Amino acid sequence: MPCERASAESGRFRSEAPSTRRLECAEVWAGSERTDSVVEMPGLRAWVYSAPSGSGAQGGDVHYLSLCPVCTVSRVALADVSGHGQAVVALGEKLRELMLRELTALEQIGMMRDLNRAVLEELDGVHYATMVAAGWHSQRGLLVVTNAGHPPPCWFRAARGEWSWIEAKGARVRGKAAGAPLGLLANLSYERRVIKPQVGDLVVLHTDGIFEAVNEAGDELGREGLMGIVQGLDVSSAPAFGRQLLSALRLFRGRRKPADDETLIVLERAAP
Repeated sequence: MPCERASAESGRFRSEAPSTRRLECAEVWAGSERTDSVVEMPGLRAWVYSAPSGSGAQGGDVHYLSLCPVCTVSRVALADVSGHGQAVVALGEKLRELMLRELTALEQIGMMRDLNRAVLEELDGVHYATMVAAGWHSQRGLLVVTNAGHPPPCWFRAARGEWSWIEAKGARVRGKAAGAPLGLLANLSYERRVIKPQVGDLVVLHTDGIFEAVNEAGDELGREGLMGIVQGLDVSSAPAFGRQLLSALRLFRGRRKPADDETLIVLERAAP
Protein backbone atom coordinates (compact mmCIF):
# COMPACT_ATOMS: atom_id res chain seq x y z
CA MET A 1 0.00 0.00 0.00
CA PRO A 2 1.24 3.55 -0.56
CA CYS A 3 3.35 4.87 2.28
CA GLU A 4 1.94 8.00 3.90
CA ARG A 5 5.02 9.01 5.87
CA ALA A 6 7.16 12.02 5.24
CA SER A 7 9.92 11.53 2.68
CA ALA A 8 12.47 11.02 5.43
CA GLU A 9 10.57 7.84 6.36
CA SER A 10 11.52 5.73 3.36
CA GLY A 11 10.35 2.48 4.95
CA ARG A 12 13.82 0.87 4.68
CA PHE A 13 14.65 -1.04 7.81
CA ARG A 14 17.76 0.15 9.61
CA SER A 15 19.58 -1.77 12.30
CA GLU A 16 20.63 1.36 14.18
CA ALA A 17 18.44 3.51 16.43
CA PRO A 18 14.86 3.88 15.18
CA SER A 19 13.80 7.10 13.52
CA THR A 20 11.56 9.37 15.59
CA ARG A 21 8.66 11.57 14.54
CA ARG A 22 5.94 13.48 16.32
CA LEU A 23 2.43 13.22 14.94
CA GLU A 24 0.87 16.51 13.92
CA CYS A 25 -2.77 17.31 14.67
CA ALA A 26 -5.15 15.67 12.13
CA GLU A 27 -2.32 13.46 10.80
CA VAL A 28 -2.54 9.76 9.90
CA TRP A 29 0.73 7.78 9.81
CA ALA A 30 0.48 4.39 8.18
CA GLY A 31 2.12 1.60 6.25
CA SER A 32 2.60 -2.11 5.61
CA GLU A 33 6.30 -2.06 4.71
CA ARG A 34 9.43 -2.61 6.77
CA THR A 35 9.84 -0.01 9.48
CA ASP A 36 11.54 0.64 12.79
CA SER A 37 10.20 3.92 14.15
CA VAL A 38 9.24 5.79 17.29
CA VAL A 39 6.05 7.85 16.95
CA GLU A 40 5.22 10.43 19.61
CA MET A 41 1.66 11.48 20.47
CA PRO A 42 0.36 13.54 23.42
CA GLY A 43 0.96 11.42 26.53
CA LEU A 44 1.84 8.36 24.49
CA ARG A 45 4.95 7.06 22.74
CA ALA A 46 4.81 4.19 20.24
CA TRP A 47 7.65 2.03 18.95
CA VAL A 48 6.56 0.48 15.66
CA TYR A 49 8.43 -2.45 14.12
CA SER A 50 7.22 -4.31 11.05
CA ALA A 51 9.07 -6.96 9.04
CA PRO A 52 7.28 -8.64 6.11
CA SER A 53 8.25 -12.28 5.62
CA GLY A 54 10.06 -13.27 2.44
CA SER A 55 11.80 -10.83 0.12
CA GLY A 56 8.91 -8.45 -0.54
CA ALA A 57 9.01 -4.87 0.68
CA GLN A 58 5.41 -5.02 1.91
CA GLY A 59 3.50 -7.65 3.84
CA GLY A 60 0.03 -8.49 5.05
CA ASP A 61 0.25 -6.53 8.31
CA VAL A 62 -1.12 -2.97 8.27
CA HIS A 63 -0.40 -0.41 11.00
CA TYR A 64 -2.10 2.97 11.42
CA LEU A 65 -1.61 5.75 13.96
CA SER A 66 -3.59 8.99 13.98
CA LEU A 67 -4.07 12.18 15.99
CA CYS A 68 -7.28 14.22 16.02
CA PRO A 69 -7.44 17.89 14.86
CA VAL A 70 -7.28 19.22 18.44
CA CYS A 71 -4.42 16.90 19.48
CA THR A 72 -6.43 15.12 22.18
CA VAL A 73 -7.51 11.73 20.77
CA SER A 74 -4.94 9.37 19.28
CA ARG A 75 -5.72 6.03 17.65
CA VAL A 76 -3.54 3.01 16.99
CA ALA A 77 -4.74 0.20 14.73
CA LEU A 78 -3.00 -3.02 13.73
CA ALA A 79 -4.51 -5.41 11.18
CA ASP A 80 -3.41 -8.74 9.72
CA VAL A 81 -4.92 -9.27 6.26
CA SER A 82 -5.50 -12.70 4.71
CA GLY A 83 -3.28 -12.03 1.72
CA HIS A 84 -0.71 -9.64 0.34
CA GLY A 85 -0.55 -7.17 -2.50
CA GLN A 86 -3.83 -5.64 -3.62
CA ALA A 87 -5.78 -7.11 -0.70
CA VAL A 88 -3.61 -5.19 1.75
CA VAL A 89 -3.86 -2.01 -0.32
CA ALA A 90 -7.66 -2.25 -0.43
CA LEU A 91 -8.08 -2.76 3.31
CA GLY A 92 -5.45 -0.14 4.14
CA GLU A 93 -7.18 2.51 2.04
CA LYS A 94 -10.57 1.75 3.59
CA LEU A 95 -9.12 1.81 7.09
CA ARG A 96 -7.49 5.17 6.41
CA GLU A 97 -10.82 6.55 5.14
CA LEU A 98 -12.63 5.41 8.29
CA MET A 99 -9.91 6.66 10.65
CA LEU A 100 -9.96 10.08 9.01
CA ARG A 101 -13.74 10.18 9.34
CA GLU A 102 -13.57 9.33 13.05
CA LEU A 103 -10.42 11.15 14.12
CA THR A 104 -12.16 12.70 17.13
CA ALA A 105 -13.95 9.53 18.30
CA LEU A 106 -12.32 7.79 21.29
CA GLU A 107 -14.09 4.50 20.65
CA GLN A 108 -13.76 2.46 17.47
CA ILE A 109 -16.73 0.09 17.63
CA GLY A 110 -18.47 1.98 14.81
CA MET A 111 -15.28 1.96 12.76
CA MET A 112 -14.96 -1.79 13.26
CA ARG A 113 -18.57 -2.37 12.15
CA ASP A 114 -18.06 -0.26 9.02
CA LEU A 115 -14.79 -1.99 8.19
CA ASN A 116 -16.40 -5.41 8.70
CA ARG A 117 -19.17 -4.43 6.29
CA ALA A 118 -16.63 -3.15 3.77
CA VAL A 119 -14.65 -6.41 3.82
CA LEU A 120 -17.86 -8.36 3.27
CA GLU A 121 -19.29 -6.17 0.51
CA GLU A 122 -16.69 -3.88 -1.04
CA LEU A 123 -13.10 -5.07 -0.83
CA ASP A 124 -12.13 -7.47 -3.58
CA GLY A 125 -9.38 -9.89 -2.62
CA VAL A 126 -9.74 -9.47 1.15
CA HIS A 127 -11.21 -12.69 2.52
CA TYR A 128 -10.95 -11.62 6.15
CA ALA A 129 -8.71 -9.66 8.49
CA THR A 130 -8.03 -9.57 12.20
CA MET A 131 -7.55 -6.18 13.83
CA VAL A 132 -6.99 -4.58 17.20
CA ALA A 133 -7.56 -0.84 17.66
CA ALA A 134 -6.88 1.40 20.63
CA GLY A 135 -8.19 4.93 21.18
CA TRP A 136 -6.19 7.12 23.58
CA HIS A 137 -7.56 10.26 25.28
CA SER A 138 -4.57 12.23 26.56
CA GLN A 139 -6.54 14.49 28.93
CA ARG A 140 -8.58 11.71 30.54
CA GLY A 141 -5.75 9.18 30.46
CA LEU A 142 -7.99 6.44 29.05
CA LEU A 143 -7.14 3.75 26.51
CA VAL A 144 -10.14 2.06 24.85
CA VAL A 145 -9.25 -1.26 23.19
CA THR A 146 -11.45 -3.11 20.66
CA ASN A 147 -10.54 -6.48 19.18
CA ALA A 148 -11.72 -8.23 16.00
CA GLY A 149 -10.27 -11.72 16.24
CA HIS A 150 -6.73 -10.42 16.79
CA PRO A 151 -4.22 -11.67 19.40
CA PRO A 152 -4.91 -9.81 22.65
CA PRO A 153 -2.43 -7.08 23.61
CA CYS A 154 -0.21 -7.39 26.70
CA TRP A 155 -0.26 -4.75 29.45
CA PHE A 156 2.62 -4.07 31.83
CA ARG A 157 1.59 -2.17 34.96
CA ALA A 158 4.73 -0.49 36.26
CA ALA A 159 3.37 0.19 39.76
CA ARG A 160 2.68 -3.51 40.28
CA GLY A 161 5.47 -4.91 38.12
CA GLU A 162 2.84 -7.19 36.55
CA TRP A 163 1.94 -8.32 33.04
CA SER A 164 -1.56 -9.30 31.89
CA TRP A 165 -3.62 -9.73 28.71
CA ILE A 166 -6.04 -7.02 27.62
CA GLU A 167 -9.24 -8.88 26.80
CA ALA A 168 -12.86 -7.87 26.50
CA LYS A 169 -14.99 -8.90 29.46
CA GLY A 170 -16.90 -11.25 27.17
CA ALA A 171 -13.82 -13.24 26.13
CA ARG A 172 -14.54 -16.87 26.98
CA VAL A 173 -11.01 -18.20 27.04
CA ARG A 174 -8.14 -16.31 28.60
CA GLY A 175 -5.33 -15.62 26.16
CA LYS A 176 -7.44 -16.27 23.06
CA ALA A 177 -8.41 -13.75 20.40
CA ALA A 178 -11.64 -11.92 21.21
CA GLY A 179 -14.40 -11.18 18.73
CA ALA A 180 -14.80 -12.39 15.16
CA PRO A 181 -12.37 -11.36 12.40
CA LEU A 182 -13.52 -8.72 9.95
CA GLY A 183 -15.32 -10.08 6.90
CA LEU A 184 -16.60 -13.41 8.24
CA LEU A 185 -20.02 -12.51 9.65
CA ALA A 186 -22.50 -9.72 9.00
CA ASN A 187 -24.05 -7.42 11.63
CA LEU A 188 -21.40 -7.99 14.24
CA SER A 189 -21.00 -5.93 17.37
CA TYR A 190 -17.62 -5.55 19.03
CA GLU A 191 -16.84 -5.27 22.71
CA ARG A 192 -14.41 -2.83 24.24
CA ARG A 193 -12.03 -2.80 27.18
CA VAL A 194 -11.23 0.49 28.90
CA ILE A 195 -8.00 0.78 30.88
CA LYS A 196 -6.15 3.68 32.49
CA PRO A 197 -2.40 3.24 31.96
CA GLN A 198 -0.08 5.07 34.35
CA VAL A 199 3.24 6.69 33.51
CA GLY A 200 5.75 3.92 32.76
CA ASP A 201 3.12 1.36 31.74
CA LEU A 202 3.56 -0.51 28.43
CA VAL A 203 0.89 -1.93 26.12
CA VAL A 204 2.13 -4.36 23.45
CA LEU A 205 0.16 -4.96 20.23
CA HIS A 206 1.40 -7.73 17.96
CA THR A 207 0.40 -9.91 15.02
CA ASP A 208 0.28 -13.69 15.20
CA GLY A 209 3.65 -13.95 13.46
CA ILE A 210 5.16 -13.11 16.87
CA PHE A 211 3.72 -15.85 19.09
CA GLU A 212 3.64 -18.39 16.24
CA ALA A 213 7.44 -18.31 16.02
CA VAL A 214 8.82 -21.85 15.68
CA ASN A 215 12.17 -23.09 16.95
CA GLU A 216 14.57 -25.58 15.34
CA ALA A 217 12.79 -28.48 17.05
CA GLY A 218 9.48 -27.47 15.48
CA ASP A 219 7.96 -26.18 18.73
CA GLU A 220 5.75 -23.08 18.56
CA LEU A 221 6.31 -20.29 21.06
CA GLY A 222 2.59 -19.80 21.77
CA ARG A 223 0.93 -17.06 23.79
CA GLU A 224 2.03 -18.38 27.15
CA GLY A 225 5.59 -18.69 25.87
CA LEU A 226 5.41 -15.08 24.71
CA MET A 227 4.14 -14.01 28.13
CA GLY A 228 7.02 -15.88 29.74
CA ILE A 229 9.52 -13.98 27.59
CA VAL A 230 8.11 -10.48 28.16
CA GLN A 231 8.20 -10.90 31.93
CA GLY A 232 12.00 -10.93 31.84
CA LEU A 233 12.64 -7.96 29.54
CA ASP A 234 13.70 -4.34 30.04
CA VAL A 235 10.56 -2.22 30.52
CA SER A 236 12.31 1.14 30.86
CA SER A 237 11.06 2.33 27.46
CA ALA A 238 9.07 1.14 24.46
CA PRO A 239 12.11 0.86 22.12
CA ALA A 240 14.27 -0.88 24.73
CA PHE A 241 11.54 -3.42 25.45
CA GLY A 242 10.74 -3.99 21.77
CA ARG A 243 14.34 -4.57 20.74
CA GLN A 244 14.91 -7.03 23.57
CA LEU A 245 11.76 -8.91 22.55
CA LEU A 246 13.02 -9.17 18.97
CA SER A 247 16.36 -10.50 20.23
CA ALA A 248 14.56 -13.07 22.39
CA LEU A 249 12.47 -14.19 19.41
CA ARG A 250 15.59 -14.62 17.26
CA LEU A 251 17.20 -16.64 20.03
CA PHE A 252 14.10 -18.84 20.29
CA ARG A 253 13.94 -19.47 16.53
CA GLY A 254 17.61 -20.25 16.18
CA ARG A 255 18.38 -20.89 12.50
CA ARG A 256 14.72 -20.95 11.50
CA LYS A 257 13.53 -17.96 9.49
CA PRO A 258 10.19 -16.25 10.26
CA ALA A 259 7.35 -17.94 8.36
CA ASP A 260 4.96 -15.00 8.64
CA ASP A 261 4.99 -11.21 8.78
CA GLU A 262 5.96 -9.83 12.18
CA THR A 263 4.66 -6.53 13.54
CA LEU A 264 5.09 -5.11 17.02
CA ILE A 265 3.66 -1.86 18.36
CA VAL A 266 4.79 -1.06 21.90
CA LEU A 267 2.87 1.81 23.51
CA GLU A 268 4.47 3.63 26.42
CA ARG A 269 2.49 5.93 28.72
CA ALA A 270 4.58 9.06 28.86
CA ALA A 271 4.49 11.91 31.34
CA PRO A 272 2.05 14.69 30.37
